[in-house]
Amino acid sequence: MRHGARWVVAVLLWLGGCDEAFFDEERVAAPEPGAITAAFEPGGLVNVIVVTTTDRLPLRSAVLAGPDGSRQPAYSLDVVPALIRDTSISADPVLGTRGVPSTTRVNIMRSTALIQLPDPVHYANTWRRWRIELRLGDPAAGERDVTLAAPAPPA
Repeated sequence: MRHGARWVVAVLLWLGGCDEAFFDEERVAAPEPGAITAAFEPGGLVNVIVVTTTDRLPLRSAVLAGPDGSRQPAYSLDVVPALIRDTSISADPVLGTRGVPSTTRVNIMRSTALIQLPDPVHYANTWRRWRIELRLGDPAAGERDVTLAAPAPPA
């Protein structure tokens, strides 16, 4: 066996001996394109709606629209471009390895908007008549408007 091949075998045997915690630190769940959610975060602020989009288009605006025509824009909007997807090489039972982690950048962005309720009591009484209006993308690259039902207030 040549010296280079021994080195490769030694590295593979070493990786096979690593426990799962060694690999778990860098793994990122694969994003689901087109996923849009609006909810009150469990354990979070009870008067803030968190809107999350996972799409090839960035979220550019989020507005809570009330039944009386009132409009409350998001006070925070964050876009994380080029998410990383886990593309690990699976384990090989013959060599006894647990797999080798690797990641790939994908053309998907995760956007988060925070919308504070203007009047939590009024919202709690009329939430079924509220909606969330979103604009994704830019004029030059293409835009898309999405309307969501407002989430139920926290219990």
